[in-house]
This record gives sequence, structure tokens and C-alpha cells, in this order.
Amino acid sequence: MTNSQWIDAHCHLADQRLETHVDQFITEAEKLGVGFFMQGGVGPEDWQSQMDLAVRFPGKIGLCFGLHPYWVADHDEDLCEIALDSLAPILPKALGIGEMGLDFRPNIMKDSRERQIEVFENQLELAEAIQKPMVLHLVQAHEQAIRIMDVWGVPAAKGLVHSFNSNWGKAEDFLNRGLYLSLGGPVVWPQNEKLHQVVKLMPLEYLLLESDSPDQPPPRFKQSLNQPASVWDVAAKIGELREMPTNDVLDLATQNFKRLFRYDRK
Repeated sequence: MTNSQWIDAHCHLADQRLETHVDQFITEAEKLGVGFFMQGGVGPEDWQSQMDLAVRFPGKIGLCFGLHPYWVADHDEDLCEIALDSLAPILPKALGIGEMGLDFRPNIMKDSRERQIEVFENQLELAEAIQKPMVLHLVQAHEQAIRIMDVWGVPAAKGLVHSFNSNWGKAEDFLNRGLYLSLGGPVVWPQNEKLHQVVKLMPLEYLLLESDSPDQPPPRFKQSLNQPASVWDVAAKIGELREMPTNDVLDLATQNFKRLFRYDRK
């Protein structure tokens, strides 16, 4: 595969923390051959920022719009309903719908859980209606998410579990439902044995690579904002675990992304 054709399957380059860094970060990634950057949606304010970024960097930004569990937790039911109404009309511009899902960590408002579930179900319906892959954010809510998807059905266009960082049993639950696992900085850390086991066992046709920039850095960027160049670190670690060249891991993950998102960039 030619240079600058590999893909970062999930990042947040419209994040305000990157405002003065985004040009440099894209340049650094392109030096390593990573030339397309799939965004993760958070809420209505972020959707416009993504579109502005796509104009600024034509052909390099993948749009993804959705209501993140954090956003849902911070807004009441009426505002969530308004946001959902505004989401549907812009989804044709996007490659996927998300981030969407559940985050049941104790520091996320517990009284938002019912609202998170309702908005998640609404976005499952949207994903099915528009035939766009989901980008799932699921933290400490695996069983609940699986149960909901089994009731509502996994949308036909499937999707990915963003920054998967758990054990093989949970990985199987997602893989058995046709969902891809997107791996990022956590897999690079040497002590993450449970995730290393997932890498060794999973079918590689369901592997995606992400940076989640500016968050979740691998060791090389632990003292700074994470950047898309860290996709190389992720691929290198997976290559080590699967005894494959780093380039082959990047090639494979990029082809997987194109298949999932029906993205035909050469």
C-alpha cells in the first residue's frame, strides 16, 4: 500500500485541546503513512467542528456524528430529544453514527443511566434506518449493551467497538454479533495481558486501529497529548503479538475499515 493511505479509525482532531496542534499532528502521521482520520462524534457542537475540519483538510477527514454518553449525561431529556431530531438529517454526510453507547462508570451521573439507554436505543434505530455502521462507546456496561442489542437487533451495517480494552469473553460477545474491535493505546502497555490475549485469539478481519487522539496515549506519548501517529505504535505491538510485520497489520486494518464503512479511497 502506498504511503499516506493507512487509516486512524477513531480520533478527535476537532477537540479544542488540539486547536494549535492539528496541522502538526496530521503532518507527523502522514510521515508514517497514516493519511485518513475518522472522527468520533460527541454532540451537536462537535458535529459542526468536524465539518469545518473536513473543509480545512479535504480528503483526509472521515465524519461521524452521534450523541456520546458523556453528552447525554450532561443534558436533560428534552435537549437529548432535540439533538436526536437534528442528528438524523445530517447523517447522510457521515461515514458512521457515533460515538453512541453507554458509560456506567461511577463518576458518570448515575441518574443519567436510563436516559443513556433510551438515547442508545434511539441511535440503534437510526443506524438501522440509514444503514450506517455504529461507533460504540461502551464502558462498564458490556452486559447491558449486549442485552439491548439482542433485543433491538444489531443494525445490518454493523459497527465497531471503539477502544476495546477488555477480556476475550467480552471480545467474543461482540465478534459473534459481527462487530469489529478497534484497538488503541491501551494495547501497547506491557502489563495489559488480557488485551494481548484478545489480540492473539481474535480473527484479524475484525481488527481496526485507532489513536483516540488526544486521549489514551501509548507509552511514547504518555507525557503529552496523544496524536494519530500513535496508530503506528498500536500496529507494531499487534504485529509483535501476532508475529507479523507492522506494515502488514496497518494494511489489513485499513482494508477492514474500508470494508466496514464502504469507503473506497484508493
